[in-house]
Amino acid sequence: MVLRATHASSSFIISLKPHSLAVSRDETHVVSWDLGGRLYCVYQDDVTWRRGLSGEVLEKRGSGASRSRMWLTPAGADAVVDGAATFARETADAVTTPAWRWAGPVESVVAQLVVSHLQLCAQCDAAQARSDAGRFATVYRPVGILPPDQYLSLVVQATDGCSFNTCTFCDLYHDGYHVKSPDQFRAHVEEVRRYLGASINLRSRGIFLGAANALAVPMATIVPIFETLVEELDAIPRGVCAFVDGFTGTRKTADEYRLLSHLGLRRVYIGLESGHDPLLAFIRKPGRAADAVDTVRRIKGAGVQVGVIVMTGLGGERFATGHVADTVAVVNQMQLGEGDLIYFSDLVEIASTAYPRIAEREAIQSLSPEARRTQREAIRAGLRFDESGPKFATYDIREFVY
Repeated sequence: MVLRATHASSSFIISLKPHSLAVSRDETHVVSWDLGGRLYCVYQDDVTWRRGLSGEVLEKRGSGASRSRMWLTPAGADAVVDGAATFARETADAVTTPAWRWAGPVESVVAQLVVSHLQLCAQCDAAQARSDAGRFATVYRPVGILPPDQYLSLVVQATDGCSFNTCTFCDLYHDGYHVKSPDQFRAHVEEVRRYLGASINLRSRGIFLGAANALAVPMATIVPIFETLVEELDAIPRGVCAFVDGFTGTRKTADEYRLLSHLGLRRVYIGLESGHDPLLAFIRKPGRAADAVDTVRRIKGAGVQVGVIVMTGLGGERFATGHVADTVAVVNQMQLGEGDLIYFSDLVEIASTAYPRIAEREAIQSLSPEARRTQREAIRAGLRFDESGPKFATYDIREFVY
């Protein structure tokens, strides 16, 4: 429901949905919480702050190529959370004063429901948020990355870390690789449900099975994991998505992927990065581009959608020609169609990874932002699909908050 009101010289819009509460004041200050009272997003004066369950807060200013991003310090994150809690408290207090005027009839039970939700959100101050982030760290290992269409999915972690963890550009997984047993996974799911409580409603996009390469888990273990998702999280109607890499994806047959689809598997994301094998070798990504083609065809043969991730700027000028030509050729062999996705992810050179050091040693000249856009356009222009082709989107790892 969307309610409009005025108080003193300010106008308010209160949006109470089955998964969230948002309050807008004068259209310049908007704060959103999930139904557990946890702060999700603040917008004020063209600046957006997104808080993750981990307690981290990402600040974004501007838009497009001029957008700037920074992770706030703990003190900065506390200030954002405390400001949102104060905003909720002030709004809850205002609702009960004679100066508050609803723009139309509002039943008393609805008004009381709004007040109770605002009071819950007002309790989420910096001290509570820090405590809550501590609880999060006991339930989850760090959530490295999700595809953009999965940001509001419920993450459950069948694995920790990455099964190979050799890509020189990646800095997301540090603490080794571990596969939970079916019993450990069931216990994890129960912990996730207890921890999130009503907040689970915001994560309604579906279920994302983490972490980096979850579908590499052998069938003897992953089938009971999916059965837990069906029994505990209603996975079949909600749908399950996960990552797999091209070279490990070939270890399952189309029939095995079909079995997982009957247990809820809806889409699989494959980090192709490039169709150019010399570039894959340069970034130390195991396997060949042909493996990704094989994996995609097996998955699609099982009736499951795919999301293919292509990187722009990878390998700089030295690999640019081969990267474009071979990526076009490889993606055209995948027979992508309606319901599939192609993500373009711009290379972000992270100082703590090996990629910048190797590129400098090898005298790799980075592509300018304009050259990267041209590379993306060239790849897209070369792709050929039937009438109902995949959708294209941008995958910016700097935007991810969970």
